[in-house]
Amino acid sequence: MIPISEVDTLLFDMDGTLIDLGERWWNPFIRAFDKVKPDFDKQRRQEVLDAMITKVMETSQGREKLLKLQMVWSSARALDLSIFDVVKILKNVRSDPMAFKNIVPIKDVNDILQLLYSRGYELAIVTNAGDNTVNRVKEHMPSFENIEVFITRNKVKKIKPYPESLLLACTELGKIPSSCVMIGDFPQDIKAGKAAGTKTIGILGDLGKFTRAKLEIEKPDFLINSFTELLQMFPGT
Repeated sequence: MIPISEVDTLLFDMDGTLIDLGERWWNPFIRAFDKVKPDFDKQRRQEVLDAMITKVMETSQGREKLLKLQMVWSSARALDLSIFDVVKILKNVRSDPMAFKNIVPIKDVNDILQLLYSRGYELAIVTNAGDNTVNRVKEHMPSFENIEVFITRNKVKKIKPYPESLLLACTELGKIPSSCVMIGDFPQDIKAGKAAGTKTIGILGDLGKFTRAKLEIEKPDFLINSFTELLQMFPGT
């Protein structure tokens, strides 16, 4: 495989890598839970939230909407809540206009993507999210104007950790996998990159306390703390 210095194409995961995963996934559950059980022990709630994050991190298949419902249901039940309370939480999540829709770019990501593009790198998004989510993200990410290819769960039969979406991105870009690098924050991203034959970079970010051990097991070519470190790794083609 060619060295990282000769990579000319950057494939990015989206949730957790470019946009804040907590704002889109965890916070709707917290808002709904606190509305139904405002006096519940916050430490216990956090323990279940941590377990929920781990569950989502390990999930590799399933439709996104179903996964959301399963996530909220199993997490609420893990708190020994009554079915009545769980149903109330689900109703509050469903009525929350920002539930799973609040798009908050990770700090400096837009500027960094712009810089990487200006340095001559081709950019693509390879995400397990659907087309509708990507279209919402585009409204908040001006740097997405420079993204040449978007591969979502709607375009493949098997999402990451399978390599299909990465290979499709390479095909649409006219690139061989070895000239590309897959950049993401979950083990699925690294598994998919290795299976496709790309270089791999794991980003720890805010969820590093949950993901570090599992990312290290997958042995990415590089494991970095934040998105900003990409600027040092990719000075230009």
